[in-house]
Amino acid sequence: MSKPRLILAVESSCDESAVALVREGGEVLAERVASQSDLHAISGGVIPEVAAREHHLWVPRLLDEMLRSDVGRTYAAEIDAVGVTTGPGLIGSLLVGAGVAAAWAWGRGLPIVPVNHLEGHFRAAWLRDSAFAGVRPQLPAIGLVVSGGHTLIVHVGSDGVSERLGGTIDDAAGEAFDKIARLIGLPYPGGAALSALAKTATQRTRRDRLPVARTEREYDLSFSGVKTAAARMALAAAGAPSSEPGRATALQAALRQRPVPPAAAAEIAAAAEEAIVAALVERVESALVAYPGTGLVVGGGVAANGPLRAGLAAVAKRHQRPLSVPPARWCTDNAAMIGAAAHAALSEGRVTLQDPGRGLKVSAAWPFGAEVPS
Repeated sequence: MSKPRLILAVESSCDESAVALVREGGEVLAERVASQSDLHAISGGVIPEVAAREHHLWVPRLLDEMLRSDVGRTYAAEIDAVGVTTGPGLIGSLLVGAGVAAAWAWGRGLPIVPVNHLEGHFRAAWLRDSAFAGVRPQLPAIGLVVSGGHTLIVHVGSDGVSERLGGTIDDAAGEAFDKIARLIGLPYPGGAALSALAKTATQRTRRDRLPVARTEREYDLSFSGVKTAAARMALAAAGAPSSEPGRATALQAALRQRPVPPAAAAEIAAAAEEAIVAALVERVESALVAYPGTGLVVGGGVAANGPLRAGLAAVAKRHQRPLSVPPARWCTDNAAMIGAAAHAALSEGRVTLQDPGRGLKVSAAWPFGAEVPS
């Protein structure tokens, strides 16, 4: 029996610098994450150049810190390959992570594995450590990847080959949460703050669910209508004209002058969360019906949302399908999920080990399941 594969993983696709040691695609031996959320909160969103500079600072530092730890010293000599996110994401951020990972691998004579960030979110459901040992998910499965930058539904076969069923045609779910949160005066990143505020809502000022547009394709989603309806609600609650919200900058300026009252803000948060969650759950349920015998695997930052987890759990139970959702710490961007995805792609023969000396190509747009960009 061959020894378990040990991968050192690096993630730097957006504003989280992260490294991890992952054994056999699921066992997390060690990991480190440096978040830039406080830094980007000043501007209310991620500034790509700032994010890239922070990765320059943090990726080498985290690697050194992890490998000097007791676990790192114990397992450093057993590392088989280095997995690194090469897309999709911010080009500057990806270049930093890929460059550091390739240099580290080359200096130690190790091969490198380019990893799709979205597949990382899907494979996060396979992660475990001493604190979490949930049921290992099985393929085939319907996958929902839902985050600040991406929302898509896929079918992944038992061989790991995937088919994109649908996804957002405009804002991602997490992006919609963040933008609505900003309208009602919540700090960046706004998704968790909006969900917490929604719990305080006492009664709905509008009983009707905020609109989620139906699209031509069954599994596609559009969240621009939810954002516009929430803006109209916010303007009305603030006593400002609400027939046409206008451009985001003008809208935000109007709401700074006339802030949304706290009670109304809670109602808007609750209505927006209900609409977005319901749309996601409805599309996932349709996919489960269309693909009998599949499990349900969920990943991405929005997968930490309580109402979404509850809604998906109810759907999975109704259709007698296993549901796999990683703990909250592995829903947001992390390197452990990249290690899991690298192992899966190697085991399923969808990628080969590469020579780091030949360089790595990064891509801002790399569809889930597509071949490594060449």
